[in-house]
Amino acid sequence: MKNFIIIIVIFILFVSCEEKQKSAFSLQYIEDKKDLYLQFKNNTNQDIIFLVPNSLEFGDKNYKSFSTRGTKEEDYPINVYALIQSDQSPLLYQKKYDSIYNGYLTEIGNGDFIGDERPGDGNSVFYLKSKAEIKIKYNLVIKSMMIMFKQSYSSKFKQNYYPYDKALKGNYGESEYLRRFSKLNFGKAKFVTQPIIEDSLFLRLSEKDVTN
Repeated sequence: MKNFIIIIVIFILFVSCEEKQKSAFSLQYIEDKKDLYLQFKNNTNQDIIFLVPNSLEFGDKNYKSFSTRGTKEEDYPINVYALIQSDQSPLLYQKKYDSIYNGYLTEIGNGDFIGDERPGDGNSVFYLKSKAEIKIKYNLVIKSMMIMFKQSYSSKFKQNYYPYDKALKGNYGESEYLRRFSKLNFGKAKFVTQPIIEDSLFLRLSEKDVTN
């Protein structure tokens, strides 16, 4: 009898986890030649507002860095990242986010940097209705830093999604304006910080895959 009760409890927990997963806000990667798509599914009963990074960062398995793109690009044989295609975000919410961001820069004395961002900096805002899904397009960029040496290089690159949950709770440079945006009144929509990533994207790339 005791074993039977344990089996029933395990079954209930399993079903509960399955239902929770079905009701989640989820993210899946889709690769299409030189483009990438983030497919978000809102299987909840509520409309949601969420952020996505304007650039997707990739780490090289042969290096410890979170990203091959940054101030030390010359240190990596191949730089891999993806830039969001423009004009996909609803203008209304994007303007609110940009206003908070620019206001915060002015507040901390960095107003001179407004408009000086490099392509891919910052975040885009998206609104996703209940029981709906959306695909957000990114253009994949693969740069080689070894052409002059005529060396071949191949490695596996893992896409590292921006940790919004940690950024909102932490004390990073962008934490404050992200928190301010997350606390806005979005009407019937709810701000969601981080989707559940259904899979991790790995790309096997070499010199022949260089795009520019």
